[in-house]
Parts: sequence; structure tokens; C-alpha cells
Amino acid sequence: MKTRFIDPFTPDLPVDDPAKFAGRNTAIESVVDSLYQLVNGNPKHVIITGDRGIGKSSVLLQAKSFTQGNFELLEILKIDPGVKSYSFITAWHDCAPDQTPTTLASGILEQLQSEAVSFIKGFKIELNLAGFIKIAEKDTSQATLVEIVTLFCEELKKFSKKASEANKDGIVLFFDELDSVKQNSGVATFFKLSSEKLARDGVKNVAFFAAGITGAVQALEKEHGSIYRTLADIPLARLAVEEVAQILKTGFEKVGCKYDEVVIKEIHALCAGYPEPVHLLGSQILKSDKDDYLTIDDFKLAEKDVVETIRKNKLGSMLKAAGAGKYQAIMRAMASHSGSDVPLAYIAEQTGYEQSSLSSNIGTLVKRGIITLVTRGHYTFTDPLLKVYITRFGVIEPNIGDAEDEEDEDAQKVV
Repeated sequence: MKTRFIDPFTPDLPVDDPAKFAGRNTAIESVVDSLYQLVNGNPKHVIITGDRGIGKSSVLLQAKSFTQGNFELLEILKIDPGVKSYSFITAWHDCAPDQTPTTLASGILEQLQSEAVSFIKGFKIELNLAGFIKIAEKDTSQATLVEIVTLFCEELKKFSKKASEANKDGIVLFFDELDSVKQNSGVATFFKLSSEKLARDGVKNVAFFAAGITGAVQALEKEHGSIYRTLADIPLARLAVEEVAQILKTGFEKVGCKYDEVVIKEIHALCAGYPEPVHLLGSQILKSDKDDYLTIDDFKLAEKDVVETIRKNKLGSMLKAAGAGKYQAIMRAMASHSGSDVPLAYIAEQTGYEQSSLSSNIGTLVKRGIITLVTRGHYTFTDPLLKVYITRFGVIEPNIGDAEDEEDEDAQKVV
């Protein structure tokens, strides 16, 4: 009988344990430098970008951990923080599709007020929430947005002063899933105007740290062209084989499980460098194993369990969301390719369509979050397990061409 163990992998949650975090040296170095600049009166606002499931929230959580003086990950990665410790006041806000600048500002300030009480003894600030409610009742306009920014920055100045008086290093405001906010919501302009006003008012101990899917953040750029100048971009690439190996080996060894090297290679190849499925397969292969020694047979059983049971409904829903007709033809073609990154030329060859006629459909699939652009003319599934699902279960019929007119007028024609 196999001994029960604590699962060392976290497939459904961001990684908050530094010991389970792998790679991302360049991104972590940029995060650390931004905090170092902030503590020295040179605030740098940042946004962590990348594909869905690439680990943005995990990096943001590690950044939050640094602000409280936890440098365990920095010691593992051998990155110099430049200081002995940090003592920032922080607040975290998860963005939502219905978010507006008013709800964003009031929401993060309420969180900041709540957090500040635990950071500063005897802390007390009365927020002007009535002011935000009053503004929210007005019609959306540039003038109204300026009012929101003015009120938001005035409230932040109060916190900034209190933080300085308490000998804190400053204030860091975290905004996760910024990509969920609708385009033209005014949020991009809100960050731009807020950062500029704080700079004009001499508030140099406050910084914004955000995270969002690359394509969605690019959509925010259409609202305000300087969003990437306001929030310095820290892009996350897919994991290299060495980083995947580090995640898996650390997890396997933590529960005393030996393994064949081929298991590491197979999981990396299947997951295409995305950390979430790496954690999912790592977790499942440990559950499938019976003798504390992982082999290729254990990997195949774990893959089968994940695709045919654990993620079957989710993957089926993704395939359905792709659309019918030509969309399913594209799905079939991509799944038939030997690699994870599929050239548009290959899709055209397999479907029998000219590349130019696939442009709108490909753009729609990107917008729907089914595939993502890797490099110009090359695409991959946002969930690499979808490739295995299609290989095993096929695509949705009816036949190709039955729904070729189902196209999104707003599709991004990026080929």
C-alpha cells in the first residue's frame, strides 16, 4: 500500500511557496529592481504579461512576498535584493469584467485601509468613499475620470504620509487579472493619469504592480497608447525544459519518489512550457504511481486520467467554444502537427484553405482564448492538453464548411 503524501504540486492555484517556484530569473530580477527603485524614491510601475496559465499571478504573489521581507526565492535564484529587508504596506485587488476606474480606485483603497491597520499601530484614516459614490453617479467622461484620479491620488497621499511617519518603505498596490477589464473602460487612462499626478505631487513611495494577458493588455493600449510607458512590461515566456525539470524534480524528490528522465522530457513536450499543466501532470503521475518509481507507463496513465477524466469537460467546452465548420478544421489541423507551435502554412495545407482566407478565423480563435500567437505566422493551443483531447476524441462535427460564416467582425487579423 502506497503511503499517503502531501501533494507538492499546485495545479489549480498560483505558486506562493518559493520552494515550488522555478526559473523566471529575468522577470524576478526586474520585479526586484522595481522595488529597489521605489524604496529609493524612484517609483517604477510595472505590469507582468504573458499567455493565460503562464504564471503571472505566481510572479505577482512572489513580488508581494518580497515587499514583506521574504527573500527565500531570491536566495534560491541568487538574486541580490540590494537591501537587508523590505517593509512595504501592500493591498491586492482582483479585477473583474465590470470594473470601472471608480470601483477600481475605491476597491484598492478599502483594501489598503484594511491592510494598513495591521502594518501601522494606531493607524486611522477616514476614506472619502462618499466622494467616489458621487462621481460614480455621473456619466462617464474624461472630466469625470480626472475627478476620480484626483480623489484617488489625494487619498493615496494620506496613506503615503502615514507610511513615511511609520518608517515604512512605501506602498505597493497589486492589481491581478487586469486583462479582464473591458476595453475602453477608462482603466488604462486611469493608471496613466494617476501615475502622472502622483509624480507631480511629489509622492515617490507608491507604485502599481499589475498582471494581465498580453493580448488583452494590448487592447488596453488602444484606449491609451502610453500604457506600456506608464506600466513597464515584464513579459513571461514559456518555461524552458530546464525550468520544467526543476519544478518536477523538486516535487518528486519532496515525496521521496524516484523517476526516469524520460518522464521529465515527456511532460515538458506535452505541456509546451506552460506551468499549470506541468503541475497538473506532476500531481496526477504521483497519484497514479504505485511503487514510488515513475516510468513512461506512469506518465501515459497520468496523461490518460487528466485528458479523459479530470479535464475532459473543460477541454470539451474549449473545443465547442472554438466554433464550428472551418474553426473545427483548424483545430484538427493544429492537433495533427508534430510540434506545439504550428505554422499557419501547415494549417492552410491541412485544411485546404488559402492562408488569407484563414486570417479572420485565426484571429477569432485568438480572441476567444483557444489559441495564441507564438511568433509571426505560428500558433499554439492556450491549453496544450487540448491537442491530446482532439487526438483522442476528434473534433466536433458536422462537416467542414457548415458554419464558415461564423466569424467575429472584431477578430484580430494577426498572421
